[in-house]
Order: sequence, then C-alpha cells, then structure tokens
Amino acid sequence: MDLDDELRRLFQDQRLDIPVRPGADEAVVIGARRVRRKRIALASAGSTFAVAALVAGGIALSGLGGASSMPPAGPSPSTVTRTVTVESKPSTSDSVGFGVLKLGMSEAAAVATGFLTRGPDDALGCHTYFTQGYPQMEGAVVVSPTTGVVRITIPETAKTSMGIGVGSTLAELKARYPAATEYDSGFTFITNSTPSWYYKFLVDGTGGSFQDTDVVKTIRMQLESPECSLA
Repeated sequence: MDLDDELRRLFQDQRLDIPVRPGADEAVVIGARRVRRKRIALASAGSTFAVAALVAGGIALSGLGGASSMPPAGPSPSTVTRTVTVESKPSTSDSVGFGVLKLGMSEAAAVATGFLTRGPDDALGCHTYFTQGYPQMEGAVVVSPTTGVVRITIPETAKTSMGIGVGSTLAELKARYPAATEYDSGFTFITNSTPSWYYKFLVDGTGGSFQDTDVVKTIRMQLESPECSLA
C-alpha cells in the first residue's frame, strides 16, 4: 500500500473524533505529493551541483597540473666540439721598427712619415737619412733600393723590449741579452724572426777590452743587407 492509499484509509476511519471536511483527504494527498516533488527536485539539484563542483574542481586541478608539469624529456642536444688550428705566421719586418718607421718599409712610405731628412748616399749607393731624434747623425736611417728601410736608430730616450737603452751598462745588456755577441764596436743580438733582423748595440769602450761598467751609447735595429754599408 502506498502513501496515497494510507492517507485515504486514515481519513476515512470512522473512529476519528474530529470530523473531517469533505475533500480534506484529497487536499492532504495533493499537498503530500507537492512536498515529495520538492524533495525530489532539491535532491536532484543537489546532485547536479555536486557533480558540477566535482567537474569544475577536476578542471582546475588539471589546469594546475598542466602549469607545473614538465614536457616530456626529449633527446639531449649533442655537443659539437670543433678544434680550430691557428697557424702561426712568422714575424715579418713590416711590424718591427720604432714608431711609424718599420724595417722593410718602402722609401716612399718612410719619407711620407715626415720624420726623415735626406742625407748623403753611403759608400754602396744606399740612401741615408737624418731623423728628428738624431738630426746630426749621418746614417741614422738607411734605405736599400731593393729592400727598403734596413736600419733604424732608436732615440736616446727609447728602450728595447727588454729594457735596454742608451746609458744601460754592459752588465745589464749581457743579463738581458745573454746570446749577444761581441764585435769591434759593441755587441749584436740576432732575433729569431723571418726575415732575420738584429740589434746593434754600440758600446762606449775599446774593442776587445769592454768592461761591464761600460755603457751603451747607440742602439740600431737592422736587416741583413749586404748591398748597403751598415758598419
């Protein structure tokens, strides 16, 4: 027996002391049906809301997971190592000299520097020049007709890369250039370059009896040039 039948039976029971208005049982049944429909609707709505909440929460969690998740690891990029071989070039006289004057430079280029004043030719016909540093020294710069500049006399205030200058003692010269060799007017030091060039240190002393206390009086940078008189 369902709820409707039970309610009808109850209200039709003659044992009730309170008289029941005609149609009351039908009104109660209708009311009960309305209440039951509201409960069903509320329950359905609650279920729908819960499902929607679960779905929304799942989407939110999925979004968070997507933001923090790492992409699948791919293959590691390969490292390519290249060995670059730099060929050492032999030093040339074009980069050796003093200031703008370089051993091996052409006579025209040397004259164009403005530091030279023409002097007399040497015994072999090479051109000699005075310089601003040595305005009275004949042959301070010598130019070969085939090789270009073959001698540069560095100023008295200048020093070599090893710190030897005019006024340095012979002891200092030997200490800085132990491979220097003696000749009649001083010492020469041949550099390990191509083409070969050398320092010529004129020492204030007597050839063959130099003392360690003797001092350097002139320093020249020269190329091997047999066509010029470079004594």
